Amino acid sequence: MTIISAEQVGNRLNDWRIAIRKHDVHSAKAMYAELKVLLQEMEENQEVLTYYSLLEGKYKLMLYERRGEKLKEQTDLDCPSKTNDLIEYYFYLYKALYASYKRDYASAIGLFEIAEKKLQHIPDEIEVAEFHTKIANLYMLLRQSLVSLHYIQNAIDIFKSHEGYERRLATAFVIAAANYMDIGDFRRAETYYKKALHTAESLNDHFLISQLHHNISILYAEVGKSKKCIDALEKALSHEDYLSSSYFHHTMFMLMKELLSIDERTQALYYFELVKQKHATEKCPIYTAKMNLLYHLYFTNDMAQKARACFAEISILKELRDAEGVCELSALAAKHFEELGATHQAYHFLKEAYHMKHPIIDWRNSNEKNEFIDFRFKHRSFRTNRGYQFIK
Repeated sequence: MTIISAEQVGNRLNDWRIAIRKHDVHSAKAMYAELKVLLQEMEENQEVLTYYSLLEGKYKLMLYERRGEKLKEQTDLDCPSKTNDLIEYYFYLYKALYASYKRDYASAIGLFEIAEKKLQHIPDEIEVAEFHTKIANLYMLLRQSLVSLHYIQNAIDIFKSHEGYERRLATAFVIAAANYMDIGDFRRAETYYKKALHTAESLNDHFLISQLHHNISILYAEVGKSKKCIDALEKALSHEDYLSSSYFHHTMFMLMKELLSIDERTQALYYFELVKQKHATEKCPIYTAKMNLLYHLYFTNDMAQKARACFAEISILKELRDAEGVCELSALAAKHFEELGATHQAYHFLKEAYHMKHPIIDWRNSNEKNEFIDFRFKHRSFRTNRGYQFIK
């Protein structure tokens, strides 16, 4: 068997790295298959193997972001020796991204800080843009909108000046849009979403277009435009590959929630049955809990039974560390019970939502509790409908 030099494989790994950075799924998949063969024939070289393992992790994260392919539990890698700045940087970046994916945001921030120091030794503008995109996404999830906007604008400026990074530019536009939505600038948010859609349509990337329709539906839900939200969600679900991706669950959850918000119960029930069949073969515990809660909230008649069932699903979401889901659905349940005149149940769900946003909250006296019960729900009392796609 012919032995292939480590340098030759290393050069091909660099090509793979560029395809991954561009989110060029087709090329990256072809190179992945090729590299698995090359590595079996390569001379022994631990540095190249480490480089490959880190890129493989980034590749699988890219497939999750770009195609909704599920991520399996990752194998911990040993910290590389101080021999290669790029490998060291990728080590900490990958660990930060995976920590963020696992919702371990405290660890993710620390790892991003280390990665940022390593990045200073890498004279590559696209790597800087990618890093800024990833950390902007993290700060967006943590509602640090102004910090996130600072990072993402830097990324947008860089991606705009390089050909072949249109998909990354679309990603950056979505992060900018989400931040503007968080600070209440809905006009600018819609502008950025439309820029992203225009970019995806120019690439004729139908899966990306579906993702972007899902993302813009979040804006329409936020401003109370249910018809436009439902239309965008149905467009997202019109692509066959999208239906088989992990993103299907969140889009379907949003669709059912929006249908129920305008009392389209018959259509919502139809979708409930579809999802129930899918969950029978494809386990998705977070969205199973979310959809069960919706079902009990709108279709269980006995008030006490309804409240118990909804609290049970909230408990499951807590165990799964879905703080966003707990906050959103507790607030939704509180609003629903208030509308039914069940103030006592509404208070408990609203308190749950506030505990999730402000963990130190504590009722010192009955006046505080009564004031809390008297709170009247506003559309933007709680941020809802989060779960942006391909920017995790």
